[in-house]
Order: sequence, then C-alpha cells, then structure tokens
Amino acid sequence: MGDGAPVAVLIDGYNILHAIPRFAPRGSDPAPARERFESWLAAAAARQGVGECVLVWDGRRGGRRDRRSGSLTVLTTPGGLTADDRILDLCRGAYAGRAAFTWVVSSDRDVQIPARELGFVVLGATTFYRKWSAAGSGRGAGTVGTPDDDPGETLRPRLTRADVDELLDEFLDADPGSE
Repeated sequence: MGDGAPVAVLIDGYNILHAIPRFAPRGSDPAPARERFESWLAAAAARQGVGECVLVWDGRRGGRRDRRSGSLTVLTTPGGLTADDRILDLCRGAYAGRAAFTWVVSSDRDVQIPARELGFVVLGATTFYRKWSAAGSGRGAGTVGTPDDDPGETLRPRLTRADVDELLDEFLDADPGSE
C-alpha cells in the first residue's frame, strides 16, 4: 500500500463511528456523533487533497437523504441494503476503473476481502483514522485527538479483533526490502 493520498475514499461510516472514542455515541443518540464525524471527515479529506470521499451509512426507514458538500458525499442506504453492500456495489461499478487509486475503509472482512481482490487499497477503521489524524495534526501516527482536539491530551482507540487482524495482515504483507 502506498503512502500517497488516494484519489477517492469509500468509507463504512458506522465502522469508524463505533471504533473511535472521539465519535462513538456509546448508548446515546448517534446523530450528533455522525455529524461530528462528517465534519472531521470533510476537513480531513480537504487536508489530504482527496477529490472524492464517499461516506456510507446503514439506513433505516425514514432515514436521512443523500447529500454532497465539497468533496464529501454522504450516502444512506435504503432499508434492507447494508453499507457493506453499497460499498461493494460502488467498487464493482463507479469506482472499478480507479481501484488502485481508491481506498476502501471498512473493518468488515466481508468488505475487505472482495475489495482487495478487486484491486482496491483496503484500510480498517482504526488504521484509516490514525493515518488521517496524524497527517493533519503534527502528532505521531499512534495518537489521536481528544473530543475537543486538545493537543495536551491524547486517546488511543480500543483495538477490536478485526483491527488486530488487520494490523497483522499489514505487518505480514509488508515487503522487508521496502523500508
């Protein structure tokens, strides 16, 4: 996986929302957490110079409408269709010709494996957040901001089993001659 900025990023919103303490709603209304994450993501995409950032939320009946603001497009799936399904549809459709330059952000193996097989760069939620937080903050790659972005204090997201597996995959797949 290259360190350069991607041309496009496809993101499973709830993967990040529930993995990163800064955004995690933890038993409360998830709407404010979604809004905080969308604001952070739009700013981070602009800092990274990413032309297209597609955030996909699992929807429910009477859910939110799709919208676009700058380079950020927010999609909400209709009932019966998951964010995983929508992301893979995008991978096989609109983004198929740009797979090598597009990141797919999901910690779900059911998305990671087919996206990787289709040629996409795949990152888990924690890895993606750390990479984009560190790039814009001047902090090290292992730290993330607090809810108020207080530079004097940092939090580490709790790693899930999927995150550990992803980090092991990255480590084991790394080319020892490239560093």
